[in-house]
Amino acid sequence: MSGFANTKADTAFLKSRFNKNIAAGEKLIGSEFWMTFKGYDNLSILVRSTQIPEMTREDVEDFGPGGMKFNQHGTLRNSGEYQVTCAETIDGTVLAAVKELVYGKKYIEVTVQAAAESNSGDHKGLIRTFSHCKIYSDAVDFSSEDVTTVVRPTLRVVYNWVE
Repeated sequence: MSGFANTKADTAFLKSRFNKNIAAGEKLIGSEFWMTFKGYDNLSILVRSTQIPEMTREDVEDFGPGGMKFNQHGTLRNSGEYQVTCAETIDGTVLAAVKELVYGKKYIEVTVQAAAESNSGDHKGLIRTFSHCKIYSDAVDFSSEDVTTVVRPTLRVVYNWVE
């Protein structure tokens, strides 16, 4: 006897999952986003990757009788940081903006939103606005061997409030 004794085909089950997936609608593609830096509109088109940071609360841990552990929601964790990768221009647009922000000790507002082609860029509620942000740049790589690679500064956005 070959195979498993409890194996059975159920294509009707598979088709129902397939149809539910179609009914859920078009899926958002990772490249369908738009990011803005208030006061630095020229940076939006140069963003190549970003993140929407975690949404969470602090964990409050308690141990009851018999050592039974219990976790509950605590204070909203509404500050943090995330990474952004940009493509630099030959004019140094990205690094000039970072220099101005860091040297000037400036705080800005940053927005990340979905921008699907099928919705003509309307975020449909998938939008996060980060307030009182500090922008930093990690080390930027240059190499004489990178003849087909764009210089990509990695920015670190440290935010103090998100909506």
